Amino acid sequence: MSFATTAWSQDQPAKSPKGVAVAKKGTPKVDAKIDEIWKTCPKYSVNQPITDLLEIDSKNMATATVRLLWDDRYLYALWVVKDSELSADASDDWAQDSVELFLDQQHDKSTSYETDDAQYRVNCEGRISGQGTGYDEADIKAATKKNKKGYLVEMAIRTHAADNKSGTVMGIEFQVNDDHGSAQRDAISKWFHTEDDSWQDTSTFGTIEMK
Repeated sequence: MSFATTAWSQDQPAKSPKGVAVAKKGTPKVDAKIDEIWKTCPKYSVNQPITDLLEIDSKNMATATVRLLWDDRYLYALWVVKDSELSADASDDWAQDSVELFLDQQHDKSTSYETDDAQYRVNCEGRISGQGTGYDEADIKAATKKNKKGYLVEMAIRTHAADNKSGTVMGIEFQVNDDHGSAQRDAISKWFHTEDDSWQDTSTFGTIEMK
């Protein structure tokens, strides 16, 4: 699918300071479709492996691009995942083909999860899971659609601990889990911090800025 262009190429990841993602204001329909409102949003690449946990060639691991929107109630994320072999066979949710968004709403960079911190996960079949002191499944809704190159996930996360407005800053990290046919997790790709500690430590998250 080709998108209209703006001042930067829609086919390339956004060029912003490392670890900083911009969310534009807008309310999409959460239906696993790329609505017009998404097409002017910057894209952020989730393609850095956690080397110590890599069981396959990094060239074959699942990766994604993510775009972000916000309104006064929700943070929205659109994931386009490239994954050549989809599987939800692993017994653990985190080992299945899935995407994860880690959120520190107060941006206080605590070294353990507090009440404003949560990890939100959606697998390739559309199953929602997560964890963290601030996690509540009622706060997330999502839609998923498979395609020839992988799958698409559109998610909406209700934000309670932050006042969503232009200029709001939160901590954030993106992750893609890849089961390459072994019924276990064979690779993890991340956006910013390439260690397997985002599930317990928010101090190394990147930053999201609401514009």
